[in-house]
Amino acid sequence: MTNRRFNFLAFAAIALCALSIPSAANAQGSIWDRIRDRAEQERERDNNRNGRNDDRYGRRNGRISDSERRQLRDVARRISDRSRDLQRDLDRALDRSRHDGTRREDNINNEARQFRDIANRFRNVAGDSNDLHRSRDEASELINAAQRLDRLMGRVRSDSRTHNDWAQIRADLRTVADIYNLRFNGNSGYGRNDRRDNRW
Repeated sequence: MTNRRFNFLAFAAIALCALSIPSAANAQGSIWDRIRDRAEQERERDNNRNGRNDDRYGRRNGRISDSERRQLRDVARRISDRSRDLQRDLDRALDRSRHDGTRREDNINNEARQFRDIANRFRNVAGDSNDLHRSRDEASELINAAQRLDRLMGRVRSDSRTHNDWAQIRADLRTVADIYNLRFNGNSGYGRNDRRDNRW
């Protein structure tokens, strides 16, 4: 009888302990969450006081991590390679359009050539350093050239190959604009929202 009572009390004590462990862990977790949140708020206040703003790329004073540098180099390489394809495909499409032999064809081809040259310059400097300020001018020049080219391409008919080239470049340009905190509006009419509209 005593042995059964002892077993029952031991089992009850173990069950009570097992039930109380999760609530203690939750209480402890919430304390640590509050401490972590308070530390993050203080760090954010200090950053704002010192003029440093962190964004989703984790930059402080224009600095990025090594993995972000690799990502930036990959994006710059893709833009450069695709700009060469775009220039070739756009030239072919214009040769088969009503703009063949006109001043507009020359202007568009010239803008595409300039965009390719700027993309090559950006490729040469992007990701060379953890400091984004060293390549910010080239990034800004690239975004401006892309917007000029986008406006010109929005006024002519083209084929699906040229459209796809530009859609891929635009996606990478948005990444560059996000990294450098630049404004890029690459939807001025050419393939709006990456869908072919009636002009195609």
